[in-house]
Amino acid sequence: MQTIENLRSEPAYDPGAADVATAAPPDVEGHPLDSLENRRLHAKVLDYWYTALDAFYDNRIEQMLDYDFYDHIQWSEEDRAVLAARHQAPLTYNKIKMAIDWVIGTERRTRIDGVVHPRAEDDVDIAAVKSELMKYLSDTNRVPWARSQAFKDAAIAGCGWTEESIRTDRAEEPVMIGHIPWRQMRRDPVSRALDLSDCRFLLREKFADLDYAEAMFPDRVELVNRAAQDHYDGDNGAFDEELDLPQVFRRYDSRGHTVTGRRITGRASLDSRCRLRVRLIECWFKRPVAHKRLWGGEYRGDRFDPSNAQHQQALAAMKSEAAPVYSLSDAVVEEMWCAIFTEGGLLQLKRSPFRHGKFPYTPYWCYRRNRDGMEYGLVRGVRDSQEDLNKRMSKLLWALSTNQLFYEDGAIDEDRIEEVKREIAKPNGVIALNNGGLNKIKVERNLDVAEAQIQLLELDAAHIHDGTGVNRELLGRETNAASGRAILAKQQEGAVGTAELFDNYRLGIQLSGEKQLSLTEQFMTEERQFRIVGERKGLDWRVINQLRLDTLNNVWVVDNDISRNQADFIVDQQDFRESMRQAFAEQFFDMLGKLPPDMSIQLLDLAFDMIDMPGKDEVVQRIRKITGQSDNDQDVDSPEAQARQQQESQERDVALRERMAKVGLDEAKREEVMAKAKALQIKTKGDALNVAELIEILLPLAPAADRLLSTQQPPEETAHAAA
Repeated sequence: MQTIENLRSEPAYDPGAADVATAAPPDVEGHPLDSLENRRLHAKVLDYWYTALDAFYDNRIEQMLDYDFYDHIQWSEEDRAVLAARHQAPLTYNKIKMAIDWVIGTERRTRIDGVVHPRAEDDVDIAAVKSELMKYLSDTNRVPWARSQAFKDAAIAGCGWTEESIRTDRAEEPVMIGHIPWRQMRRDPVSRALDLSDCRFLLREKFADLDYAEAMFPDRVELVNRAAQDHYDGDNGAFDEELDLPQVFRRYDSRGHTVTGRRITGRASLDSRCRLRVRLIECWFKRPVAHKRLWGGEYRGDRFDPSNAQHQQALAAMKSEAAPVYSLSDAVVEEMWCAIFTEGGLLQLKRSPFRHGKFPYTPYWCYRRNRDGMEYGLVRGVRDSQEDLNKRMSKLLWALSTNQLFYEDGAIDEDRIEEVKREIAKPNGVIALNNGGLNKIKVERNLDVAEAQIQLLELDAAHIHDGTGVNRELLGRETNAASGRAILAKQQEGAVGTAELFDNYRLGIQLSGEKQLSLTEQFMTEERQFRIVGERKGLDWRVINQLRLDTLNNVWVVDNDISRNQADFIVDQQDFRESMRQAFAEQFFDMLGKLPPDMSIQLLDLAFDMIDMPGKDEVVQRIRKITGQSDNDQDVDSPEAQARQQQESQERDVALRERMAKVGLDEAKREEVMAKAKALQIKTKGDALNVAELIEILLPLAPAADRLLSTQQPPEETAHAAA
């Protein structure tokens, strides 16, 4: 008999089927959402929305002005009118955009992602598969671009958002990650935590065409039609209702001042081109709920479900056993719910289907105001300097283009004053004066005023760079920093100035990745094949949740079951400060050039690891293979690491045997030399003894030998002796 192991059965996910209070068909009187309890709930979530509208009204106008300054909209209608009356041009020298674009470009050139780490030793392989699956979902959902857009919103407006949810279309991948415009989101104004852990509710507003809204909520068509509005009418709708409209339909200028409503001109009447839209408000809110939790065995505080057969079996085992393995405990937890409504009533109400129990939206912060928690971006602190710079540039141009004329009576005829003014303004102007008029006329060119304006302009430009943290050194422009060390110090100063923005961005990626991983483990339960793309190799393929028959044990097993165990998402460690990293790499390479060759080659892998280039990992790996260095970040239990350790152990054994053989050879040679020296010493002693013995034998013959020698002297010596 065949059995199935490591397999569980769960109902297919239907976003409209779990805890939904919209199950009544349209022809049934008395919709469940119109009950007394749900009307009270609608009043509660509507109060949430009104509270958020009132709390964030002033700050959202400031955020819109921040984005306008980035988008070159920096003059109000009143200021333009004043300049036009003085014949001045409303010049815009947008230095804010240059600084913000550097921050945005740095993020896009140094995009980071995360990896999945196992929670148990047995889950190492499946964690690697989950990491590859997360990368595949990142490609299909264009996650890097969505996060970059959220980062841009955070840098300018103070907060960006991404959505981590699921799709109802089964033809596509179930997990969905996308960017949400910051204008659509509103949060609990008393929340202060960056991860929204203390946030009671989160709101999203979105305008939908009436026909789309009717298709989404067919049982609430009447309510949807009552909420429909024509936003093409410039005299209809409040300021807040027009945030989702193009600029051409708004009733205020770029500075938030009310102006006359705009209309489209055309041959057709306005009523015949009416486009009705409905503002749908989506509210995710937390409810305190008391329930029981199941502990013991495979359960670790899971919510007890009386309709779950496995939970009932655990409960029966707990009652029947003397020492039960399972136990129940009471708990009060926060339960996430979702309501979609208009000002007229509820359209949908359901409990969150997500196992992670968090909001399906992730914030990416820049700065938070300490007084009230309102968010703001890099533009807020330098907006005044940018406005002052524009006005001074316009005034400077006007001062250089105009002249002051002083004259006494009789120098110029009164009817020729305008002609003289026009001629003075010309580079080749010709002016006819009365007799003696040359000493009665004076023309001022305002050069001293222009010089003062230029000095103040330089202060404004410097404050914009310093206020955003993007100084000239980070932009790679000429500065007063002469040495490379001074430039590096200024670059580090600028990087520290933007560190909070990038650190909050890393937190947002961490929170988004945790939700994405949880959704993947919860909803990707079907067998599927996906691709992975390496840096140097072509396509590779992985299969998850694959059901196969184990013929050895005659059981069905599931390979790469990603829903069986949970894992953890961790953001990769990567330095955002690209200019600083390049500077450090150059300084490190300069240092290697001054070291001895045998020492510099041992540090070469670290130098290449600091630079950004295609195939860097392969280059570093080959350098470490040549030098014998190891990668500290590599898993010691991986097959590559074990093979390398085995090879290194074998190489160490061979080297040890070679050294031992060399030592043995040296010992043998030394013993041989010692033996030869000892033999020579013995031979020398023997020869000395033989000589001594011979001397002892011949010693008595010494007198006779002396006499014999004396008798055999030569004649010359004999004669000399006689004399």
